[in-house]
Amino acid sequence: MNEGFHRLQNLRMENDAARFAMDEMRPRFETMKNRKENGTAPQAVSAYQLFQTPPEIARRLVDLLELTPGKRLLEPSAGLGRLLDCIAPLEPVETVAVEISADLTRALYYQRRERVQLLCRDFLTQEPGDLGTFDAIAMNPPFHMRADVRHIIHALQFLKPGGKLAALCMDTPQREAILRPMAATWESIPAGAFKAEGTGVPTILLTINA
Repeated sequence: MNEGFHRLQNLRMENDAARFAMDEMRPRFETMKNRKENGTAPQAVSAYQLFQTPPEIARRLVDLLELTPGKRLLEPSAGLGRLLDCIAPLEPVETVAVEISADLTRALYYQRRERVQLLCRDFLTQEPGDLGTFDAIAMNPPFHMRADVRHIIHALQFLKPGGKLAALCMDTPQREAILRPMAATWESIPAGAFKAEGTGVPTILLTINA
């Protein structure tokens, strides 16, 4: 079943790309014109469990990775690209951005980032044989039904030896019991930090070293 699902997802992406290339009448960057100036973008896109990373938290998360140019990065829940914006100035050799929502993937496609491989897939179905391994992983996974725990643990197998993962998760005793023993750092995010993004849940910013 997984193989068939992946084939359908890849076919859908190929069809979308062909349609976008032929759609010369649609301005590619109209909805993204302010993104470089203010770190956000006017969006007519929504998706279940989409709570974008606030720009200041996105910068903090990426800073914790202590990246140098030429590294290979993974962003397994790309959303609308807040973490990708912070990664780009660090000059990675490649960033693989995985996003399960076709609508969000379409919006990311129009952003036209350099050195980003964009994949419309369910990250939890992917293996290192599909994506390769990475020097660093930056992620703000979905929180619903402890999906953040599943995504973070699944992502660890994609780290190269000596690599580092930085992630957000919901701040609950259950998550702390599972994730904190693995963590190199564990940082509480101030209450209300995600209010502008549509949620008030308490969060943790953590890192895990391979």
